[in-house]
Amino acid sequence: MTRLSSIVAGVAFASVISALSLDVKDQASIKENAAQVAKGLYVYHDTRSTAGQFKQPEPWFWWLSGSAWNGLMDYTVYTGDTTYQADILSALAKNLGPNYDFVPPEQKDWEANDDQVYWVYNALTALEYDFEALPCKKKNADECVNSWLAIGTNAFEDFVIRWNKDSTTCGGGLKWQYIESANGYYYKNSVSNAGFFQTAARLARYTGNQTFADWATRVWDWSTSVGFVSTDFHVFDGAGDDKDANCSAVNHDEWSYNIASFIHGAAHMYAFSNGSSTWESRVHGLVNATQSTFFGPEPNAAGVMYEQKCERASACNVDQTSFKASLSRWLGKTAVLVPSLKSTIMPLLEATALGAASSCSGHDNSTCGFKWYTGSFDGQSDLGVELSALEAIQSLLVLSAPKLAIKS
Repeated sequence: MTRLSSIVAGVAFASVISALSLDVKDQASIKENAAQVAKGLYVYHDTRSTAGQFKQPEPWFWWLSGSAWNGLMDYTVYTGDTTYQADILSALAKNLGPNYDFVPPEQKDWEANDDQVYWVYNALTALEYDFEALPCKKKNADECVNSWLAIGTNAFEDFVIRWNKDSTTCGGGLKWQYIESANGYYYKNSVSNAGFFQTAARLARYTGNQTFADWATRVWDWSTSVGFVSTDFHVFDGAGDDKDANCSAVNHDEWSYNIASFIHGAAHMYAFSNGSSTWESRVHGLVNATQSTFFGPEPNAAGVMYEQKCERASACNVDQTSFKASLSRWLGKTAVLVPSLKSTIMPLLEATALGAASSCSGHDNSTCGFKWYTGSFDGQSDLGVELSALEAIQSLLVLSAPKLAIKS
């Protein structure tokens, strides 16, 4: 990922009319609203794009396409609308790569650990919701080399190899970039390590395999030891490891997708451990830190989500406008995995969804804005904005979604 892009502002469509009308207690209303926003997101679909089949700046935003497909997979599962299912499967197959781990040749000089993991989340989501499989490429009579479980495991093994290679500094931890010539190679960041943590935790819960759980615990312990996760559960961006830096100077920027990545991994560890009080207290701590940091931009919008680092100043770039999608996505699923958090999380998602819907007033209400506490469209729309609005609204359906599967 990159944070070097300029803000993409302006309206994607010319028409501006009254906003969506959402009833957060009515499943039909939620589905109808989600369908409208999904249409707005799909305007960016482009099968010719080598940035993951969505129109956007190349090549750094390939990761964002991975997140968009995950949002559309959630949409398909939550609503039962299969409009986008064939395209989801096609895009995942095209970006899988020869080793079935989402390391495609097209991204050879650009892909980083966090980019890869945002595509891996699709395989994990498909695994958990028993999503349609890719056409089987036989490993043997009983196994497909491109099964969702195989893909997730292959990526996990990539992360293990890179962790071991990268552990000459900071006592462990994945670097942001795994290509030595890439800008950012000498930086270890939370989103990459939280991605590894979440991948291991989700595989642990699904398979029951202790090896995955041990790696999840190892990544968590390292993240807390270097200060990426603070004692009061705030999650900071990362730290440099060049020369003698050794992750000693932590970048204290807080972004919603960093803490969201840890929240969902910790929720899966809670489920894997059959309700461990240790993991429950960690998830609660992360959610509490999230609520105090990423909700309540205005006194009259206490429950509305915002990207606190850049949103109020209208300074969020194409990466950053998408981060709230991760937070909505994984808060919702955490409410399912950790029932003691349902009464905290769902009111926040309801207030956020109402705010998001009120910003959707372009092109037959398919185009949404970014500042959900204003009560109207704010003039900023891009792929990340649309994806964030979609996840904010459809996450209200998570409690009625199919139960997360475990390996039989």
